[in-house]
Amino acid sequence: MDVSMLYRNYARDFHTFYGNALSENTRNINEKGLYVGLKVRPVSRWEVSAYYDQFSFPWLKFQAGTPTEGHDWLVRVAFTPSKTSLLYAQIRNRMKEYDVATAPGRNLPLTAPTQRRSLLLFYDTSPTLILSLRTRLQGTHFREDDGPQRTGYVLAQDASVKIGRRLQLSGRYALFDTDDFDTRQYVFEQDVLYAFSVPALSGQGTRAYAIAEVKFSKHLTLWLRYAETHYRNQTTVGSGLEELQGPRRSEVKVQARYRF
Repeated sequence: MDVSMLYRNYARDFHTFYGNALSENTRNINEKGLYVGLKVRPVSRWEVSAYYDQFSFPWLKFQAGTPTEGHDWLVRVAFTPSKTSLLYAQIRNRMKEYDVATAPGRNLPLTAPTQRRSLLLFYDTSPTLILSLRTRLQGTHFREDDGPQRTGYVLAQDASVKIGRRLQLSGRYALFDTDDFDTRQYVFEQDVLYAFSVPALSGQGTRAYAIAEVKFSKHLTLWLRYAETHYRNQTTVGSGLEELQGPRRSEVKVQARYRF
């Protein structure tokens, strides 16, 4: 059994350029909280982990014109059927307060709680030495105050193949469907060396990418990546200077590294 506890108190006028301590905010500022984590291994191949985080923001912040508070908890059950496979399911619930309206006669806006609950099923297996597969199904329920419940989900299938010692191919095909931007889905993607990609999938459509890593010699390595998002029921993608005509957005990356 592993247990962890962490109390944090970042003043509203505390500024750090490179601080990256645990916090609900993006920066370590204007926050108080208590985090408690637990991990239990009751029997062989099984693991149960959970945490609960209670936090508050004593001063104003982005999308909150008054002091607010909230909480975040997660429970995950993992099973390892073999040395080359992993299966887990998790549920996460987060409640935070945001501005909703400004009442007559008030200088400060009214805040209301928003609840975001996420479910995740994940399976990772390597049936052979050269092939690995990953399947992910995740969904989200979002509700603002007493408003209607909105939903979103994504189903993603990954595959990676090693061809000899010089070539590795990886790819993903994903289906997503969300009611709005509040129910958007984030799924980490493989990228070229020293880069990462976590796109926000919102609306309805498909997301696919493929990446090839080629080792020409012990000095020269090449990465090539192509990704495409296809939206349904849309005639344009993006807005402003980034607006594209048509329902597709694609990107190409090429990177080469030469080690002396």
